[in-house]
Amino acid sequence: MARIGLMLYTVRGDCAHDLEGTLRAVTALGYEGVELFDLHGHPPDQVRAWLDDCGLEVAGRHASLDVLERELPRLGTEAVVLGSSRVVLSWIEPPTSLAAVAAVKERLGRIAERAGELGLEVGFHNHDGELRPLEGGSRALDALRELPIFLELDLGWAWWAGVDPVELLEETSGRVPLVHVKDFRTRGERSFCPVGDGAVGYERIAPAAVASGVEWLLVEQDETEGPALDAAATSLVALRAMLEGA
Repeated sequence: MARIGLMLYTVRGDCAHDLEGTLRAVTALGYEGVELFDLHGHPPDQVRAWLDDCGLEVAGRHASLDVLERELPRLGTEAVVLGSSRVVLSWIEPPTSLAAVAAVKERLGRIAERAGELGLEVGFHNHDGELRPLEGGSRALDALRELPIFLELDLGWAWWAGVDPVELLEETSGRVPLVHVKDFRTRGERSFCPVGDGAVGYERIAPAAVASGVEWLLVEQDETEGPALDAAATSLVALRAMLEGA
């Protein structure tokens, strides 16, 4: 059974103010793990101690393309301490041509090769741009899938791009250990909302993700109208209900 975690970018303000307290709050909500994007100035052994004390596992960690190119050895060393070998390219400039896709593919391919030597697994996290057709109808994600990397599908951004997330999960089966569970009230505007309050349709998508072999369902909400921890709590309750009813 897939586990449910929280992408800590959702509660980034809380993390910057009090990372230990935020991890304890995430545990109290009932999340089983977290995905990291920043250690907020704390040494990795201290973060690991807090995680262990909370009983939280690390599903993975995000990093930018530049950081992956410059600081991969550091990420490898920290991964050993933090307990997850998975590092995910968090974002790329939305590609507008096949040439731009080829350039990113070349850079990411070199990173993946170096990462293997360091015991790291490299993944790619999509936004909507990588799923929109370019010249000839191809998509950036299709080209990046040719690399020896895993995918962290952001199911919300896939839907926002007009792609059926269930079909995308079927296309990429066996390559997707992590997914982001993100909801929008509508397409065409950045109308982020707690999971279950929007139009993406996770009642259908979440069980399909589990059936496809996804290991972690990672809740993420880029922007919240109130306290981010309250939004994370709402999402967890809704997501659990969807999986129990499947």
